[in-house]
Amino acid sequence: MNPIDELKQEHEEIERELIELDSIIEVMDEEINYPNLIHVFKKLCEIWDEHEEKEERLFPILEKERLKPPVETMLFEHKLLKPHRDALKKAIDSGNDFELKEVLENNCVVIIKTLREHINDEDEILYTITLEEFTPEEIKELYEKNG
Repeated sequence: MNPIDELKQEHEEIERELIELDSIIEVMDEEINYPNLIHVFKKLCEIWDEHEEKEERLFPILEKERLKPPVETMLFEHKLLKPHRDALKKAIDSGNDFELKEVLENNCVVIIKTLREHINDEDEILYTITLEEFTPEEIKELYEKNG
């Protein structure tokens, strides 16, 4: 499988976890299901970290080859999400329901919205442009050669 197809598949996995986070936020006024929240957040972070590593390896290759503007934007967005993610982790670790609800309402909503927009931009813009400029075989070859 070429790197673009792998990244798109990971986007689907991230979306499944975002749907779970949405459902946790919807019922948080009743009660926060900590085990489920911890599981979903941990799974999301695992997928997200691995996914980001692959993208941050591939994007400079694409940028070097000829796709500068969208690559810069995607890498910048990666950095924007980190403080929100850190705030959610800290709130989960605190065990404080008030703090967690506040972070879920503020930071988690930003994470979900921003990740969805980011994934859509990558799928619809960056990956589409990439597949117009390179064959899947060229992408795989560049990725393997520069990795």
